[in-house]
Amino acid sequence: MPIETARLLLDTWQNSHWTAFRPLAQDPRVMRYITGGVPWSEEKIRHFVERQVSLYAERGFCRWRLLDRANGEFIGFCGVGLWGENLLPEIGWWLAPGHWGRGLATEAARCALRDIFERCGLPHIWSVAQVENTASRRVMEKIGLRFESTFQHEGVNLVRYEILHADDVRNAPIDV
Repeated sequence: MPIETARLLLDTWQNSHWTAFRPLAQDPRVMRYITGGVPWSEEKIRHFVERQVSLYAERGFCRWRLLDRANGEFIGFCGVGLWGENLLPEIGWWLAPGHWGRGLATEAARCALRDIFERCGLPHIWSVAQVENTASRRVMEKIGLRFESTFQHEGVNLVRYEILHADDVRNAPIDV
C-alpha cells in the first residue's frame, strides 16, 4: 500500500531490500547521529529490514521505504517504529546525503504522521534525536511535534519530542 506525496513514494519493505538500504546504513555522514559515524554491519542492516517487514505485517505501520517518485530511486526511510525498552511508537527518518536540505524529510514525515493517526489510529507519537542533531529537531518542529525533554540513553544525550493526537497534523499540507 504505497503512499504518494508530490515528490515521494512511501512504500513497504521486502526482505530483499536490505541491499538497497546498505549504502545508507554504511554511510558515515548518515550514521553521524545514529552511531557516531560507525557503519552498521550487514547483519544489523538485514535485521532492520526484516523488522520493518514484520512490524508492518503485525501492526500495520513501519519505517516506510522512501522512493523518489520521478525515478524510483531508494533515498531513505521515514515512518513509525518501536523505540527503546518500552517499545514507544517513534517517528524517525534517514535520507541519503544527496537528498538533504530539500524538505523531503518534512514532506515524508507529515505524510507518515497523517497515516499513523488516521489509518492506524495511534493517539501519541514520539520522536528522539541526539541533542546536536539540529536538522532532525527542525523537522520534528515543522511537523508539529513539541519538545518534551532531554535525557540520556546509553551515555548519549537525547531529546524527545511528542505529538499527542492527529489534530496537529490534519490540516498541515503534505507537500512542502
